[in-house]
Amino acid sequence: MKEEFLKFLDALMEANPEIVEKYMTENVKTYLTILRDDKVKDKPVLTDGGRKILKYMQECGIPALKAKDIAEGLFISSRGVSGSLRKLVTDGFCDKVGQDPVVYTLTEKGKNFIIEEGVNE
Repeated sequence: MKEEFLKFLDALMEANPEIVEKYMTENVKTYLTILRDDKVKDKPVLTDGGRKILKYMQECGIPALKAKDIAEGLFISSRGVSGSLRKLVTDGFCDKVGQDPVVYTLTEKGKNFIIEEGVNE
């Protein structure tokens, strides 16, 4: 995906040199250099909190959980769980269901995602 994005940027810059001249600041040049560097690793698929929550949801056997229940089960703050759950929903690992109370369920992606111990994807 990163290579596809860089090819897209290159095509835009080649087709619009006046825009490059006008908007290509030193900060933008530096960021592009870093982005093109193969040594820079992509972001992990899951955050540490997301990994813990997803694993808990996969293993607990309860099909729908409130954020509070997950927090209590993992002995972490509800606020931290809420932020991680929001990202898990955005990334397609969970669905947010209902309103009072809000519960979270695993999607097929969340059910089937293999979490490797001690590995930062």
